[in-house]
Amino acid sequence: MAMNGMGVTETIVHAPRSAAAGYVYRNTMGMVPSAEFAVFFDDFLGFNAATSYAPAGWTTILSSGGTVLPVVTAGLGNTGVISLFDATADEGAAILAASAAAVGPVQLTVGKRAYMEFRVYANDVTDNIFMMGLTKATDITLPQDMYDTSTDDLLAIGILDGSATIRILTDTVNAGITNAATTGTMVAATWTTLAIAWDGIATARAYQDGAEIASTTTTIPTGVTLTPFVSAVNGNGAGGNLNYVDYVRYAIER
Repeated sequence: MAMNGMGVTETIVHAPRSAAAGYVYRNTMGMVPSAEFAVFFDDFLGFNAATSYAPAGWTTILSSGGTVLPVVTAGLGNTGVISLFDATADEGAAILAASAAAVGPVQLTVGKRAYMEFRVYANDVTDNIFMMGLTKATDITLPQDMYDTSTDDLLAIGILDGSATIRILTDTVNAGITNAATTGTMVAATWTTLAIAWDGIATARAYQDGAEIASTTTTIPTGVTLTPFVSAVNGNGAGGNLNYVDYVRYAIER
């Protein structure tokens, strides 16, 4: 097997093509940080109870009744899982990459591929908002500010209140959020892997469990500073939704 300049095999540096043809956005993209790729992976094994119960490297954004906590349930939290919990309707919790910390900020650039991936779980997929991706971190005081008109630039994937259909949200320079449906759906109380991949040209593609579910070329924010986030807000339900995040990963070509 070929060796790269670091003296390790190429498939350790970047992901090989899957024999099952799934997760194609990972193909030839970075698996570990290197001279070729900027790579981030957070399994949420570090948790700082002294700073608003924030995972290491992240800031929590909470509305009244919202919490971010480590999951300690046997067989569920053994790989480093956090919960974003809301107590009643219209409440929520979110994590936003802390500036000057180990997480973000990042940019999508023409000529450089990138992807961001999340393994998540929600016990309610119809009265729940569960969005994740990249946002411009300005004027953010509530969990929903990361994906609504409070942000100028946005690329996100997830579900909105009233439907389990996975959606892509995009915006650039506050031109107006584009809300596009995909062919994917979240299933209640079931783990799923969601991803957004930027092809470095003009298209962002959405994936669920390795399969492409949509693509868009509309208002994709490039050349601006963006911050990774995960946000959960209770919709019109009674509250008490459990939204779990197992890991966040992104890889960007240098």
